[in-house]
Amino acid sequence: MSPEPSAVEGRIVASGLTKVFGEVKAVDDLSFTVEPGSVTGFLGPNGAGKTTTLRMILGLATPTSGTGTISGVAYAHLPVPGRTVGAVLEATSFHPGRSARNHLRVFCAAAGLPDKRADEVLEWVGLTQAARYAVHGFSLGMRQRLALATALLGNPRVLLLDEPANGLDPEGIAWLRGLLRHFADVDGRTVLISSHVLSEVEQTVDRVVIIARGRFIYEGKLADLEGASGGVVVRTPTPDQFATAVASLNARITPRADGSLAVVGATPEAVGRAAWEAHVELHELRAGSSSLEETFLRLTAEPAAPPGPTP
Repeated sequence: MSPEPSAVEGRIVASGLTKVFGEVKAVDDLSFTVEPGSVTGFLGPNGAGKTTTLRMILGLATPTSGTGTISGVAYAHLPVPGRTVGAVLEATSFHPGRSARNHLRVFCAAAGLPDKRADEVLEWVGLTQAARYAVHGFSLGMRQRLALATALLGNPRVLLLDEPANGLDPEGIAWLRGLLRHFADVDGRTVLISSHVLSEVEQTVDRVVIIARGRFIYEGKLADLEGASGGVVVRTPTPDQFATAVASLNARITPRADGSLAVVGATPEAVGRAAWEAHVELHELRAGSSSLEETFLRLTAEPAAPPGPTP
């Protein structure tokens, strides 16, 4: 299978991915793109289909329909997968009696890498002092670091991580955040992380893909999502004149309970400029606030059940 003509190195593309288990449609016609040079959060409630989607992209599950590609080709057709993609879907697939160093050396041999690479990534993830100890004595956080070390062995262009902060203490989470940002910002590589720890995601990612019930909900910049959800808050003694002044912005204006107005679909700068040019008096102008958690819960909420029959 040759790369797509428009393929970009490191780009992840899900196109119409669908996975059916018996009568259950775990993933339903899901499409999104993850670009290099960014950390993208893959978000959704438990059971939304996140892990199943990652498994299809990595060739660990066969789609019922649709495709998942990395750098324009399916994972199975990558020339040297281990040197292109590093993945962590669980931190439990270790031989319990094998040391951390020997675990990594097994993967080095499989990928054609020198044994010294194992020590390099152990130092990178902070496990040098534990390199000779058997994995069965590792904490969950240490297993997460070892799993990440395994993913980093081939110096990959792409990282796909499922709940990478699980089991890490606050220091470990800060370390992981710095590593992922460096991977994307400095090296220009691709990072896709699935997580339910929304407060951490908010501090780490710059783009998000949100799914619910196996279906696409949102894809885009985190800043755009938060800006659209929070909008702009305006207080003016002449709301009708204000509405006329900002009409060209094609924004939605909604009265708030405290007498102010919520303007959704425009930036504070654009709203302020339009009001100033129309000589509309403003008593308040600020960006609205809405946390990622609030927005996530609103976007992924279960649809209301239809009313039952009248007794």
